[in-house]
Amino acid sequence: MIDDSTFAAGIDVGKAALDMAVTSDGRRWRFSNDGSGREELVAELTRLGVRRVGLEASGGYERDVVDRLRSDGFDVVLLQPRQVRAYAVYRLRRAKNDAIDAGLIAECAAECDQARCERDPRLSALAEPLRLLEQTEDDIARLKTRREAYRSADIRAMLVDEIARLKASRAAQIRKLRAALAAEPIWRVASNSFCPSRASASARR
Repeated sequence: MIDDSTFAAGIDVGKAALDMAVTSDGRRWRFSNDGSGREELVAELTRLGVRRVGLEASGGYERDVVDRLRSDGFDVVLLQPRQVRAYAVYRLRRAKNDAIDAGLIAECAAECDQARCERDPRLSALAEPLRLLEQTEDDIARLKTRREAYRSADIRAMLVDEIARLKASRAAQIRKLRAALAAEPIWRVASNSFCPSRASASARR
């Protein structure tokens, strides 16, 4: 059973809406996923006396609400979808393919030992550039595979040009990231041995 001493809210994040539930309560709330909606969400959480809030990572739609909640001092638990589903299966609550809802997220957040530490804002600022770099590298790999599937010299030449363009873009992105790292005294040594793949994984946490 859920420990009632840990009172938590769960938020199911969508592009346009934030669906909220709290532990030990069957009610549901819905707020718009914009500035005014987040304002109403914080006010309702404060009224309810909730300090711990669990959210499911949702392709970036959760970023603004996570930032707002953390800035207001809430204990934020950012969960991956597979974590919530695994919790549901463990509790015999639902099957693997059943939809995740805010109530389930609230229960999962309530049972977490502790919330994840807030990321250093300097590292958070690198998250999007690192994501773009990772996607660029994926695009290069896909185009290389695609090139091998064609015999047409014209098509292969076009793909070679596109690969070269992406490689130039990747090099420019890495230079900017190195400069950003070098601008922070604590990271100056790290910038000399910057590894895009390791940095991408760190910033996504």
